[in-house]
Amino acid sequence: MKLNLENFKNYHQIAKDYSFNKTEGVFTCDIKLFKDSIFGLDKNSFLIIILPLKCDLASFQIKDFLTLKENTKFFSENKKLNLEGFPLVFKRKNIDDQFGFLSQINLLLESNDYVDKLSQFFCILQKARNSKSNFNGPAFFAEACTIKKLLKFIPNIANQWSSSATSTIDIYPSEFNPAIEVKSTTSIDERIHKLSIQQVRYFQNNKSSLLASVVIYKKENGISCKEICERFLNELPSSETGYAQIKGALLAYSELTDFTDSCFDEGMTINSIKFYEPDFPELPLDTPPLWLRGGKLDVDMEALQLSKEY
Repeated sequence: MKLNLENFKNYHQIAKDYSFNKTEGVFTCDIKLFKDSIFGLDKNSFLIIILPLKCDLASFQIKDFLTLKENTKFFSENKKLNLEGFPLVFKRKNIDDQFGFLSQINLLLESNDYVDKLSQFFCILQKARNSKSNFNGPAFFAEACTIKKLLKFIPNIANQWSSSATSTIDIYPSEFNPAIEVKSTTSIDERIHKLSIQQVRYFQNNKSSLLASVVIYKKENGISCKEICERFLNELPSSETGYAQIKGALLAYSELTDFTDSCFDEGMTINSIKFYEPDFPELPLDTPPLWLRGGKLDVDMEALQLSKEY
């Protein structure tokens, strides 16, 4: 039987109605993942994926979201079998979230270097969850629209997207693109953005970097951050880092209303994007005093030169 949403929902309903006898019991599914990995639900309706014994990953916990435990013995309540492996416990109970997580883990298990890919994906989730409290819908949407605009001539640009509210630069540099910091505003009259001293110093030390200025247009029947991410998944190769980054954002932010419900005009937002060459030679910030390092500057984009290349 192939893993799909319909089959998972049917299994989920059966497992949800089951009365567990043991604390460590798991109601396992007949469908196996790649590498013969088994999954099921526990008495809390948490999704349990039992990773292979060869999966040499350190245990960790992302509070109220995800836990990887060390080698543990389990009991399949419905199969009456003892199980052993590394249990990955996904603590979101929403069926769509569980299936999204399960399908992504299965995708990673298919690869030969699945241990490295799993480790990378867990780091993505950890980073996204850590920045959850700082999530800003308009700012995220601005970054997503910038990525979408650049995809037309830089197909792998999504691989460089940090998608984190705590990063110095939003789009990391590669041999195909410069570093790009994305700033957004809802004002249509002027483009004034705040830059941290740390970002100004980054631009001074990385002359090829760009600053993307985006005007955000809200629209009641537009699309949300969640929806633009879901569209990305249909455009990107599932084997690329960018796909995992966006899948991680969908899972990490799924309960945030600013991610799921706030809607914007995608077309007008993309058309508003302008790229600037940030140059601050008049600011002596090689060794800024301690009191200034955490400061921010208001920068009018009219003072900067438009990029000729982008």
